[in-house]
Amino acid sequence: MKKLVLVLLLICTAVFSRLAHAEITISDLGSNIEISNGDVSVTIEKAKARVVKLLHNGQSFLAPGQSGYFTLLGSDKDLPHVTQRVENCAFNIHLQTETTLDLSFRPPKSPGYPFDLDLHYVLRDGESGYYFYIVATKSAESPDATITQIRYAMRMDHTMINICLNDERSGTVQSVDDINNALGQVMDATNWLQSGEFRTKYQWSSPTDEAPVYGLHNGTQGLWMIRGGNESLNGGPTKQHNTCHGTDKGPIVLNLLYSNHYGSTGSYVSGEWEKVFGPTYVYLNHSTDADSLWQDAKQEGEKMRDAWPYAWLDNPEYPVDRASVSGQFNDIDTGWVVLARPYEFRGLDWQQQGGDSYTYRSRINSDGSFNVPAVREGKYTLYAFAPGIVGEYRKDNIEVDSTGETQLGNLPWKSRSYGKVLWKIGKPDRSAAEFRYGDDHYHWGLWFNYLNDFPEDVDFIIGESNERTDWNYGHMAMWIEDGGWKPKLDANVGEGEWKEPVWKIRFNVDDTIPGHATLSMGLAGVSREANLHLTLNGSPLVSYKNLTDDSSIHRNGIYGFFRERILTFDASLLNIGENILELELEMVKLPGKRTNYSFGVMYDYIQLEVEKDDATGSGPENYEPGPWIYPNPVEDMIYVQLPENANSGQFQLHNMNGQTVMSGALNENQNRVNIQDLRTGLFIATVKVNGQIYKNKLMIR
Repeated sequence: MKKLVLVLLLICTAVFSRLAHAEITISDLGSNIEISNGDVSVTIEKAKARVVKLLHNGQSFLAPGQSGYFTLLGSDKDLPHVTQRVENCAFNIHLQTETTLDLSFRPPKSPGYPFDLDLHYVLRDGESGYYFYIVATKSAESPDATITQIRYAMRMDHTMINICLNDERSGTVQSVDDINNALGQVMDATNWLQSGEFRTKYQWSSPTDEAPVYGLHNGTQGLWMIRGGNESLNGGPTKQHNTCHGTDKGPIVLNLLYSNHYGSTGSYVSGEWEKVFGPTYVYLNHSTDADSLWQDAKQEGEKMRDAWPYAWLDNPEYPVDRASVSGQFNDIDTGWVVLARPYEFRGLDWQQQGGDSYTYRSRINSDGSFNVPAVREGKYTLYAFAPGIVGEYRKDNIEVDSTGETQLGNLPWKSRSYGKVLWKIGKPDRSAAEFRYGDDHYHWGLWFNYLNDFPEDVDFIIGESNERTDWNYGHMAMWIEDGGWKPKLDANVGEGEWKEPVWKIRFNVDDTIPGHATLSMGLAGVSREANLHLTLNGSPLVSYKNLTDDSSIHRNGIYGFFRERILTFDASLLNIGENILELELEMVKLPGKRTNYSFGVMYDYIQLEVEKDDATGSGPENYEPGPWIYPNPVEDMIYVQLPENANSGQFQLHNMNGQTVMSGALNENQNRVNIQDLRTGLFIATVKVNGQIYKNKLMIR
């Protein structure tokens, strides 16, 4: 009998996170307000809307003198960002029922900050944690405005340095002692420790959907950030956020409700507007071992995702009645679908959307099916991308009602093709994962290795070289100095100069190739604005200019903002025998001095295709080409070549505001379109042929 009691006791106490339902209490302590449900006690400073005391089972989680607090940045459009100060808040009880207590804190608007904010903390009975969310509004008469960052941060007890992001990524953040005894900083929030190791806050950055539950623990107690839904986030499933890192005041847990990191900029708010950011659930647990803490937190995350949208949130901008969107891709067994606005709305890729709107995402299942849950009523564009598939799927005008399911049925989707593949470097997966260091990139300073790894720069031979060893994860500017480029505490001191490497791709062609060739290039990321000049066999081929910055390289990333560039050229430029394609990096503005970090571009894939059916190389079976629009970029005349089985179609050109600037019939297999009267810039070219609609970005110079 004693053994049975002991076993039951161990089972009941393995994870101290569940509790019997208890009355929610609220106590006014003057400058603070204390709320409790019998298991969790949260003390909030009224004036600053910050959590100054957090207890679970009577044990504290915050570092002495530290808090949980909001950081809010924004501005009128095109102006430098302004910090919204969270002070002198107007406090009230937004909702109080037997099961839910929702507190509201409204700070007066800071000078230059464009939004009115309502900051909320929520405590519910029977739950071992609390929620926070923000309602942001803008009046119709105020100027267009930009959100820069909405962040919640918690500075934890010094013992809580163990981090878990998912089953594959866990470890420790820097301790207070590590930081206080460090040799110094080599970059923003990047310390050179006494051990010789470099530790940075970007070491634990992660895409949201790879860390739906994450947090810190000390082996016996844990604090976890849990999102039930991601609709208010910007940037889609590839968007990366900071999660946790060490500071000199204690380890910190971050929850980014909005940020411009990793290239997701461009979205802005116009006219009268309101949006709910969150809620995020802060979950607390205790246990006798670390694995139990983590397994319990994951289970809580599943429960929160199943409960989304939360029925207790009382706001008209947060409807509970939602619908799902489902469909099926054939021959696709992984990837993502995204519901967002069409690209033509403000010329924003879905990776840049989500500031003024809500976006939705879901994984593609192994059988090609997908189901996007909890979608608000409205009209959307469906995008999809998948590893190994060149190009992005798109379907416009998806109508979603407030309830039920929008069934899209079978959706035909094939890898984009312009002919036979002569050669390809990389796998189209929007990252540099398959290249050198791409599988182990969460280490600061990998760029210092380049000059030793590639003393003659990258010289890649198709058919002989190996992507994992012979193609670097980043094509970066290098600082050349005596003794070699190495980390220094005085990062900006030293004699030397910047070198912008030229990479080479060597390949053979066995025979004359008629017609056109198409070079497709996917860029996984760009750190600091860059130009890329391509030369084929000594002749200039194209210059891709002003590739915008996403800061992915020096933030330990192997991807940031994905973009593609497609060039069609006369295949007569290819030599019989050896050909050399050169990729010359040019930074738009190099720093005038030494730094401890680098910048440049990261490639996802590069692929050369030709028309000739029997050309050397392997192409897709059952090749069904779409129309070609070339050259791209263009100055005065484009050619629209239809598939072989088509001699007619329709052509439209839209600017980035969605306005039609040119349209007409295509009456030949190959059509000339004069665009010399159009201004320079980026446009969307639409070709309708054989009942299919094809859209491509077109750059007019």
